[in-house]
Amino acid sequence: MIALIWDFDGVLVFTPHEKAWKRAARRYGANISHDFYVNYVSGKPRYEGAHNILELTGIYEKYGADTEEKKKKLLHEFAEFKNNIVNEMFERGEYEVNWNAVKFLLEAKKAGVKNALASASKNATNLAKKVKVGEISLADLFEVNVSGKAPSKKEVFKLAIDELKNNFPDVKFFFVVEDAPAGVQAGRELGAFTLGYEKEVKLDADITFEDFSELNVEVLYKLIERGRKNEV
Repeated sequence: MIALIWDFDGVLVFTPHEKAWKRAARRYGANISHDFYVNYVSGKPRYEGAHNILELTGIYEKYGADTEEKKKKLLHEFAEFKNNIVNEMFERGEYEVNWNAVKFLLEAKKAGVKNALASASKNATNLAKKVKVGEISLADLFEVNVSGKAPSKKEVFKLAIDELKNNFPDVKFFFVVEDAPAGVQAGRELGAFTLGYEKEVKLDADITFEDFSELNVEVLYKLIERGRKNEV
């Protein structure tokens, strides 16, 4: 049996996190580019991304945060300011569902594949509950949900693997579905197969694709047969 471990933002749902981070950074006197966001913020837990912005754009220094206590205080204020922005955007419906990804998820479930939602973001679950797939929510499609429950992407994925193993002992092969280099790397380090959703950035994944319509469960089993990785 196999299991899919899903990232959320940029994979299942296109969210306005990048816009929210940029607005927050401007409010604190800094501008961040798309490349900066991809390299230092995307796919990372909220406080890690916030710290990277504050550190690398000089906001800590600008606000006189010259002690760990001051940095911690500013980090909390900045991260929560951004979080308020993005939640307001969610409430206004400023997100887009990737229905081809959802279709693949449904096809995988029908074939007996187990699925885990494993976003670094604590917001992922709440937004997934807002997205309706027929009579249920997107969140209800996952047998395991560990979003926001670990301090790093790798640890979130590891937690998903552990919970899947505990709940479904027959699962032997794990696939991470990601759109960010950091997420693909985390999956590889954990020994999982990696499925790289390439929208803009090239990914060093076992399989790369530009649209979920290119994927099916047979592709996953063929990858296993090729024996490119050992069991987790």
